Amino acid sequence: MMENDISNAMIYRNLGNTGLRVSALGLGTKVTFGKQISDEMAEKIVTLAYNKGVNFFETSEAYGNGAAERTLGKILKNKNWRRSSYVISTRLSRSGDAVTEQGISRKRLVEGLRGSLDRLQLEYVDIIIVTRQPDTHIPIEDVVRTCTHLIELGWAFYWGTCKWTPAEIMQAQSVARQFNLIPAAVEQTGFHIFQRERLQQMQEMCVKL
Repeated sequence: MMENDISNAMIYRNLGNTGLRVSALGLGTKVTFGKQISDEMAEKIVTLAYNKGVNFFETSEAYGNGAAERTLGKILKNKNWRRSSYVISTRLSRSGDAVTEQGISRKRLVEGLRGSLDRLQLEYVDIIIVTRQPDTHIPIEDVVRTCTHLIELGWAFYWGTCKWTPAEIMQAQSVARQFNLIPAAVEQTGFHIFQRERLQQMQEMCVKL
């Protein structure tokens, strides 16, 4: 295991086995950005976090119906930081009320990420996160193939899952190995201090992988 780097008292760790170094603390944009706080306050928060060593920023097309991505995109453009100095993760789930704007079909994921890039004003994101619920009828192989396609387009470097079951993640990794596709690199999971069964299941799965 690599020793953690220290910069501005921030700890950095490898993201899974990707070799990508991310801050132990990241900044999320759910609820607040584009909704509960002003864009000016959001910029102050992002700037403070970045100056303190945070290099991982998480957002989603669903946060404020895209408002969080637009706000974060404006901030990054205003600050003009080197694109190589920070990591952006965006989660794909829904972009509108139409049935074709929800779920994780190939059309939905491709159009969803393209919309996220437009709102973020970026050529690529570092990580795309795919929410499986409630669209569980989409074959996992289709999701793995689509995420591989998006990475090969240069729109992202890695992909991950959100609240997938250990069995679903294991199946996705198996599909990636079988068909020489790109496996998921990260799981964005829920955590509850009084309900730790899922955490234990995820830990056991990670050992197997």
